[in-house]
Amino acid sequence: MDILVILLGLAAGFILLVKGADVMVKSAVQIALKLKIPPSIIGATFIGFGTSAPELFASTGAALNGNLSLGIGNIIGSNIANSLLVVAVLYLFIDTSYNKKIDLNPTSALWMMVVTTVFVSSYILINEFPFILGITLLILVVAITYKLVNEEAIEDEEFMEETITNVWPKAALSLGATIFGSSLVVNNAIDLAELFGISSLIIGVTVVALGTSLPEVAGTIAAARLKKPDIVFGNIFGSNLFNIGLVGGASIVIQPGNIESDVLIQMFMMYFVSLMVIIFSRSTVKRSSLVGFSMLGAYSLFIFSLF
Repeated sequence: MDILVILLGLAAGFILLVKGADVMVKSAVQIALKLKIPPSIIGATFIGFGTSAPELFASTGAALNGNLSLGIGNIIGSNIANSLLVVAVLYLFIDTSYNKKIDLNPTSALWMMVVTTVFVSSYILINEFPFILGITLLILVVAITYKLVNEEAIEDEEFMEETITNVWPKAALSLGATIFGSSLVVNNAIDLAELFGISSLIIGVTVVALGTSLPEVAGTIAAARLKKPDIVFGNIFGSNLFNIGLVGGASIVIQPGNIESDVLIQMFMMYFVSLMVIIFSRSTVKRSSLVGFSMLGAYSLFIFSLF
């Protein structure tokens, strides 16, 4: 395939992705304000599900083609990217004046770890992904989503001076642009990677996972500029939850069984970094190059360890 066409597709995808995520986060803040819903819950549902949609399309598409390895690799790699890259971006881009603990609703973090524990422990015990696991994950994510969207609403502070008109249509359009942009990035990145004969599992953990995590990264930059780390952490918890519960559940139901390589180490790392994000969310948030570049370094080491 023409390299120029692939690069143009990547560029177009990045533009749609970044701009779409920026408007999406601003719209989510306005929706939280109008409905008196905690921003972390909005992040865990509207943004968390929305930014998991690329993973859903990529992983279920792979499963429909009989390639569960790419789908599982995408889930593991995306959750690790969410936990390391997104936290790195938050600590590098948060406004220098921001320095405080955030009052974060713990529900989404708790359920993220429940679903992650079910996913990881099942693989440790039987070393495969059976149909019953897929059904269990789907049932869990439906029940958790119902609980999250029925959280008790609370009063919140004024979020932003700018008021967005036609907030619901703009939220929907920006979400669509983000998903489509991410899809362009992923599809063209896969074409580029396949020129080098990289295995489907490695493509899933690296190229596809990084591409489908770009909405979270782009959204984090926007939320950090608005001094809203609560939305960032809510987004991570919700996205990781939906990646395993919805994306993993659907992929496993479609194509249950074994994958081409053992991913036990990657599973343990995904579990560890998920716990680490919860610790960060309960600590004082402020700009820190040390934290930011340490997270980037950890992610780089993870990628290099795959080859």
